[in-house]
Amino acid sequence: MTSSILIIFLFINLLLFLGNKKIASILDLYDKPDNNRKTHKFNVPLTGGIIIILNIILISIYLLINTNNLLNLNVFLNKQDFLFFLICSVSVFLLGFFDDKFKISSTKKFLIMMLLFLILIILSNNLLIKEIRLSFIQNSYFLNNYISIIWTLLCFLLFVNALNMFDGINYQVTIYSIMICIYFILNDYYNIFFIILKISLLFFLVLNHYNKAFLGDSGSYLLAFIFSYFFIKFYNQTNIINADEIVLFMIIPGLDLMRLFIYRIYKGNYPFTPDRNHLHHIVLLNNNLIVTNIKIFSLTAIPVIINLYVGFTYLLLITQVIFYTYFILKK
Repeated sequence: MTSSILIIFLFINLLLFLGNKKIASILDLYDKPDNNRKTHKFNVPLTGGIIIILNIILISIYLLINTNNLLNLNVFLNKQDFLFFLICSVSVFLLGFFDDKFKISSTKKFLIMMLLFLILIILSNNLLIKEIRLSFIQNSYFLNNYISIIWTLLCFLLFVNALNMFDGINYQVTIYSIMICIYFILNDYYNIFFIILKISLLFFLVLNHYNKAFLGDSGSYLLAFIFSYFFIKFYNQTNIINADEIVLFMIIPGLDLMRLFIYRIYKGNYPFTPDRNHLHHIVLLNNNLIVTNIKIFSLTAIPVIINLYVGFTYLLLITQVIFYTYFILKK
């Protein structure tokens, strides 16, 4: 990545940062207080997704201008493969955008997502999960074509909805996303994309700190799709990471999703009914915002770092489950 491209994107993100309020005003896109679940007292722009998608579109245009730049990344097998990713990214963003603005029903969103991801999985190269590799088992488990499609689709749907539900307090999803960007950068995987994404997240983080912007569904859906997509690509294209090591990154939002679904059904509610029983809400009862973020972030970051140097992934996963349960029962 050349220094000139880095400077250009720093300037672009500075303009988006300064124009954040204007963008929200033009689009009339705000998260409005409800004196119930939401604790903010003023309208907050839902512009996080817009900042991220504009960066993705611009870096994509740069790569498409010179196809050799794109193919030399060894991420996409051809231009068509890249375009499928870009079209799905924009589609996921738009789904979240219209939900932020007009409130689409959870069932419709789920069905639209399922259709989008299914089409992407079928059309894209090297996106099917055809084998399960675990770090603590020598043999791999191979999946037939139909099971592979279902399993890959399930992975997308679970994580996109889990991360969306994980986005409930300032900093949390943004810092989590920056950590994943750093992981891919350290592994020299699609560096130009993840460096630009990290830059956009850092600018957004400042806005989020001052309650000047939230990710919204457009931002959380988009980030979750991106990480799901590239973890699968990275897993299929290299032997650097195993399935259980990916779970280390994703298990905390995933556990919270499963617990909330079970709890809501038990209470006779719809599984997607919003409430204040998320992990971050529970930890926030006895801690301030910064401490809450540190505790929850540590549940993912510390096991991931230990795994990079020591291994023993299965023990770390068990530890994550134990500490997650401890935080839930402590309320």
